[in-house]
Amino acid sequence: MNQKYKFRAALLSELEGFEYYLKEQYQHSSSSVRQHKTYAGLFHQWLEKKSMVLGQVTHTELLDYADKLKEAGHSISYINRHFLALRYYFNHLQKENKAAHNPAAGIRLRGSVSSTVPRELLSKEELSSLYESYPVKDERSRRNKIILSLLIFQGITNEDLHNLEASHMKLKEGKIYIPAGKQTNSRILKLEAEQIMELYEYIHITRPKILAEQTSTERSGRKPKQFKEAGSIHRLFVSMNGCENFKNSLYHLNRALRKINPKLKNAGQIRQSVITEWLKEKELRTVQYMAGHRSVISTERYQTNNLEDLKDALNKHHPLK
Repeated sequence: MNQKYKFRAALLSELEGFEYYLKEQYQHSSSSVRQHKTYAGLFHQWLEKKSMVLGQVTHTELLDYADKLKEAGHSISYINRHFLALRYYFNHLQKENKAAHNPAAGIRLRGSVSSTVPRELLSKEELSSLYESYPVKDERSRRNKIILSLLIFQGITNEDLHNLEASHMKLKEGKIYIPAGKQTNSRILKLEAEQIMELYEYIHITRPKILAEQTSTERSGRKPKQFKEAGSIHRLFVSMNGCENFKNSLYHLNRALRKINPKLKNAGQIRQSVITEWLKEKELRTVQYMAGHRSVISTERYQTNNLEDLKDALNKHHPLK
């Protein structure tokens, strides 16, 4: 059997394994499976023409491939479907220990690189500085320091902050239960030592004081329908007026943090930075659980090697514009 036929036979076997993976892991329809297999096969053909193997593929090569597809007259929608298939394909290869990482993670054509690719991240030192430098002087700032600690140490989302209840704090165990959100799974994470005492003080002293303000007769002009009786509020965090919606509180916290570090944009940037730092020290699947990601692909885009490959490719040229 000559080299060409050996390649075809190996490719057929590989794509059959990919087909099984799609059906087993994602329960995709037959038409979707056929499409993903076709796109993976076309990518292999391109690699063969380039005399390349899968182990050589980085973001740079994939962006070159995007160029090739654009030059062939294919639409943005078609190319994005192609890269979706490649993300699944490299995820399959990782599971089979045939690829070290997923170079297709985070690539999507919108006239520029996908906005989901983490950018302008804060370093571990910058995150620590935010927490240590935030001043505590009253009930409001004590509450905000707790919120900041959960953003930095547990990488929680704004939705998580609104869903947390006092009962979710397992202080004796040194853990926190984070319920599932619209796009995240539930998880149980370790609390840092400094958080435990701060949370205990907040739950038993600071929070009751904030809720007590809700029934104060000195407060006037409030809209009763926006407030509940203190005993019926289960959320861990509430506004200083006892309102369960504390978006304005987060806005003012963000403004205060920008005074400490003007580089800060929002809580989402903190979460992206935290996940990226986690991946420098922990296994991919561990970080997927800690972040509450439902798909490992969501976690892979934070891997340092993926981000560095993408940066190098963008410095070379800008094919996605």
